[in-house]
Amino acid sequence: MKTSPEHATRAEARAHHEARLRRRKGRRRAFWISVGVIVLVLAAGATVVVMAGLKALDVRADLLEAVPLAKGLPAKVAAGAADDTAADAGELKALSSQAVSETEDFAWRAAEWVPVIGNNFTSIRVSAESLDHIADFVVEAAPTLDISAFRPVGGAVNLAAVHELSRLVSAGADAFSDVRSDLTHLSGFGVLPQVSDAVSTLNDAVITVDDALAAMDPVLSVLPAALGEGGQRTYLLMFQGNSELRASGGNPAALALVTATDGVIELTTQATSVQFDNARPESITALDPETEHIYSDIIGRWIPNMTATPDFPTTVDIMRAWWTDEGLPAFDDVISIDPIALSYLLESTGPVALETGETLTSENAASLLLNEVYFNYGQGNDGTEQDLFFAAAAAKIFTTLTSGVGNPITLMDGLRRATDESRLKVWSADPDIENLMSGSKLAGTLPRTNESDTVVGVYFNDTTGAKTDYYADAKITATTDQCTASGAPRFTQNIVFQNNITPDEAARLPYFITGPHYAPGVIATDVVVYTPVGASIESWDVEGANASSLVSEGSHLGRDVVRISVVTNPGTAATITVKMKGDEQTPSSEYGAFDVWTTPMVRETPVTIDAPGC
Repeated sequence: MKTSPEHATRAEARAHHEARLRRRKGRRRAFWISVGVIVLVLAAGATVVVMAGLKALDVRADLLEAVPLAKGLPAKVAAGAADDTAADAGELKALSSQAVSETEDFAWRAAEWVPVIGNNFTSIRVSAESLDHIADFVVEAAPTLDISAFRPVGGAVNLAAVHELSRLVSAGADAFSDVRSDLTHLSGFGVLPQVSDAVSTLNDAVITVDDALAAMDPVLSVLPAALGEGGQRTYLLMFQGNSELRASGGNPAALALVTATDGVIELTTQATSVQFDNARPESITALDPETEHIYSDIIGRWIPNMTATPDFPTTVDIMRAWWTDEGLPAFDDVISIDPIALSYLLESTGPVALETGETLTSENAASLLLNEVYFNYGQGNDGTEQDLFFAAAAAKIFTTLTSGVGNPITLMDGLRRATDESRLKVWSADPDIENLMSGSKLAGTLPRTNESDTVVGVYFNDTTGAKTDYYADAKITATTDQCTASGAPRFTQNIVFQNNITPDEAARLPYFITGPHYAPGVIATDVVVYTPVGASIESWDVEGANASSLVSEGSHLGRDVVRISVVTNPGTAATITVKMKGDEQTPSSEYGAFDVWTTPMVRETPVTIDAPGC
């Protein structure tokens, strides 16, 4: 029987409609299945987050308990409390291990995959693992970590302890460097303030320790050789008196030889500047032409002037010639220090009783050694009594420092502070030691490029021929547009040199303070200014001085330099302004952080940096 066309059309329509209903039902079923899956996933995700969140509270509690232990460890190490240090290290490890274990299960790791909020769990886990990594190092190091290896006892340093300390510091440097890298690479997206603040606090602490260990590591590696391990090493100690300013610090009036043999340190020879054949008709050694052009050959004809250049290796070359000319024993290395730096070291030794009856302390070292001595010892012109006082004081200070230091942490902090202020300088014939200090304030050399630091040098050389600079102060305001300039950057130095002597004081000053060349209380100074590498001096100006003049200008140490004579009357100040322009061919990206290095004076020289956009 045949189906009529009309019936066929109806059947097809019905079939099409039924198929469409089936598809619609299928889509609805798929939709609700999807909704169900999503609900299940969200429920599971919420459950995971809740479970991990509860664990995060436990981890947070462990970390909060660990923080005071970690912070207290350095003080216990410094105090030599080995048992307490080991006990705290063990407790720190237990807490950090417990914190890490809470972050190792499925719920925690799954929570880390949750968009946005997962970064919080990752940050907490990495922090816990970082603290655990640090705890591993502390537990290993605590039983044998002895910071007193730096401390001379009875004139000797324990080289075995130095080697062990070097090993531990090297391991610590590796550990903290790894942790620093892990913390630095954490993502901050979606991280809650409570978490980010905690991570930031931990990261700051890690950076501080990492920088300290990174600085100590290479020093400790060469320290045994520096202390004469396997052979005697001889040091020339130079004491620069800031009451008569020189670019490097001051008049190097007192000198001494020290030997180090297998850690045993001895003072062997003392000398003063007056015993050398000064006022020579020509320099005691050949000078670099640029050095001689800026400073004249006077830096090689009078031993007090050998520190007039800020380049310490040049001073060492001149000193070696004087030393050889006098027939004194040869030296390997040179260490320069001033009385203010000595006052920092006296904070770790306590008061020092001098043979002359005075007591030297961290509070009175500068005033006694740089000023009072000229009132108390000798009103004549030969300075014999003063030389005897300085020699006796130097010997007593040396004996105290090498006999035992109460707090080695304070000692190291004093050395760091002295270095930062350019009061401590070291030159070594050992290339490994010299390379460690290259381009730093400790080496007494200006950086050779602007890559890491764009440095301007501002230095002072006394030309009064006396000790009036005890009463002088300076302050510097330095500006640059190196971070905003489209072309060559500009640099401006505004230098204020203050003569603080009052007319009443000037009338009572002894001869050795006032000198023979100027009226009492007048201070004559050469202000020497160096540009950044590649820059040039556009102009200079002086206001407020009794007299001023250009002494010399040219190139030195790869920089433009100008030397300006300034004379100030009692109670007045001179303002010296020097404007500079950078190299047109040097892009601004090649200028590192802007800084000013200057002569260490009796009191701190405030330096204000104005570098918009940096």
